[in-house]
Amino acid sequence: MGVKYFFTIIAVVLFGRNMHSQTFVNTRQTLQTAINAAVPGSTIIVRNGTYNDFYASVTTKSGTAANPITIKAETVGGVTLTGDSRFTMKKSENIKFEGFVFDCTGSNTLIKLEACNNIRITRNVFELDTPVAIKWIVVVGTFDDYTFQFLSHHNRIDHNTFKNKFTGGNFITIDGTYSQDRTIGHQSQYDRIDHNYFYNNSPRAVNEKESIRIGNSQLCNSSGFTTVEFNLFEECDGDPEIVSVKSNDNLIRHNTFNRNHGTLTLRQGNRSRVEGNYFFGGGKPNGMMETQPIYTGGIRAYGTDHVIVNNYMEGLQGTVWDAPITLTQGEVITGQSTNTSLHYRGERITIAYNTLVNNAYGIEIGYPKADGSYNKRLADIKIANNIVVGSQNNLVKIYANQQGAVTWSNNIMYATGSAQIVTGGPAFTASEVLVQNPNLALSGTIWKSTATSPVIANGIPALTLTEDIDGQSRPALSNAGADHFSTELVTYFPVGISDVGPGSPEEMPLSVITSKVPAIVLYPNPTKGNFELALPNSESELNVEVYNIHGQLILNGTHQVVSGKIALSLENQPAGMYIVRINSSGKTQNYKVVKQ
Repeated sequence: MGVKYFFTIIAVVLFGRNMHSQTFVNTRQTLQTAINAAVPGSTIIVRNGTYNDFYASVTTKSGTAANPITIKAETVGGVTLTGDSRFTMKKSENIKFEGFVFDCTGSNTLIKLEACNNIRITRNVFELDTPVAIKWIVVVGTFDDYTFQFLSHHNRIDHNTFKNKFTGGNFITIDGTYSQDRTIGHQSQYDRIDHNYFYNNSPRAVNEKESIRIGNSQLCNSSGFTTVEFNLFEECDGDPEIVSVKSNDNLIRHNTFNRNHGTLTLRQGNRSRVEGNYFFGGGKPNGMMETQPIYTGGIRAYGTDHVIVNNYMEGLQGTVWDAPITLTQGEVITGQSTNTSLHYRGERITIAYNTLVNNAYGIEIGYPKADGSYNKRLADIKIANNIVVGSQNNLVKIYANQQGAVTWSNNIMYATGSAQIVTGGPAFTASEVLVQNPNLALSGTIWKSTATSPVIANGIPALTLTEDIDGQSRPALSNAGADHFSTELVTYFPVGISDVGPGSPEEMPLSVITSKVPAIVLYPNPTKGNFELALPNSESELNVEVYNIHGQLILNGTHQVVSGKIALSLENQPAGMYIVRINSSGKTQNYKVVKQ
């Protein structure tokens, strides 16, 4: 055999191994066969159409980060699954599931991940009309893994629509793996739930109807590191807890809650962070659960070491359990009971830089249940640099004596109409609450600080907060409330319907969004490949990074500025959207560019 011929064969073999195969299927049987044969890089495409009782199991299948196994509809939204359609994935990794419409009537979970990692469930629509209480998506371990060898982690549920849930169970349940006696549990970790639309979870149930539940009583001592961000929740009335957090170390940020009866609740577990969320009542009237009224609400918390910062609440009607911010007393103190289902009193919770405007009530502290079960006073609560503005009832209500348990610092409160600053407790000192008009003004539909708004010091020096709800820089001396007045570009806005669901755009990871530099002109945009940056200053060189929509860095380098411009190229990249990150004088800004 000649050398040339030999290397030709090797090249063909290597090329063949790197090719990403596509398999088209149109029956349940051919889908399962294709899944069984899948290898890293395989793409299984379900032909557009409607399929009844369409289900498959993915077991011990592994793609790679660079070459995942993809199971998708021929076009996003082009495949409708009816009847008892469902999917189960077990001990599998790096699989992408995309573009299906579940319009089902079965009695099974629609997608279940068992001991899986790096699974992405994206751009689907979920709806299930059934009389049975069903959790629609469940992330869990395996039920016989009593030595914790197969844990779930790093899964992503994004750009989906969940709608019209009329029976019990959650839209999404993040569960875990348990010891045989169920005394020890490990929650699935580092999962991300983002850019989804949650709509119409009703009617109200007593329990077990949260839109998202992270953990549970048996998992509340484990750490989830779950991130819930950039989602839109509307008309989610099914449970007092719209999002229920029942484990440690989770992050709930930059979501919008609109017209929901209930609250985002840190129900169990410790050290979670709630940041940059919007809560709107939207004029929704109060409802009833049996003989009890239910309201549009904000944030309720139990447990220890939580941080609640930079949140905005407007037009909420809630009180007691559903107040804009509420810390009731607890049933038990952390460390003094092994009954994890109880309500543990709040300890070492920081509530800072939140804006409460035009709500029926405000911050409510220390509610004791009438039967005497909630008799544990709060401990080491810090409430600082918040703005509370209202015209009715009370901006702050203290239900039971919390003297020494709550520290108030540098808050601004402004009562108009019949509103009172505080009831149930002593009047605030000037260092606790500055009674002054914060001079907010409407910016679009949001009440924001203005150039004449008071600037005050951080009331909690240990709290390091470098940005506000908009993603703008927050200096050491800043406005109170969620927004610091700034002329910098706004990074984060309230989440709207165009930002979520199957048709919404991809977003860059937050890790590449930081502080700002003066505006730079990028042109042409869209581009065929080559484009330029026109700079507003006289810098001689600039560091530029370019990311694709998956957050992968594709270009990185320092470029010389010639005649106030930098030339860049995407000639060798596929068509699509890219993020150009400019680094200048320790500050950065991101720009979108589209290659045609």
